[in-house]
Amino acid sequence: MTNLLLSGPAGAAKSALARQMLRDNPNLRAVADFQAIYAALTLVERGPDGRYPVRPESDDLLPLAEYVRRAVITGAVQREIGIIATNSDGDLDRRQFLLAQLGEGATERIVDPGEDIVRARLADPMDGALSPECDGAIQRWYGRK
Repeated sequence: MTNLLLSGPAGAAKSALARQMLRDNPNLRAVADFQAIYAALTLVERGPDGRYPVRPESDDLLPLAEYVRRAVITGAVQREIGIIATNSDGDLDRRQFLLAQLGEGATERIVDPGEDIVRARLADPMDGALSPECDGAIQRWYGRK
């Protein structure tokens, strides 16, 4: 079993790739995706444009979502369940920490279509504006790499 860390900026389509990998690889059975976990905790759904609503700026549920994500990773590794974890933080120490949590032999795959593409994907489809929250999410990758 080789667990996988998919790292890249917000809007890079890491979750879509993880979904495809689950279908294609029977050894991978679960995904620890922060946004999907946050959505499950809050029951938010994607809008008609395929986007989740912008999270509140001072959201006290973020640490809870991270706790659940780490518990999912730990539980999968302990039970030898193949898992993919997604990550949108470009900080090398953070990435190495998550890779270590995924266990011996885990690998990282970078998913980065480029900053212009992720900005376009996260921009408001009507006016092209990028919310401060989305800009901050993008900077977690490009500002720390």
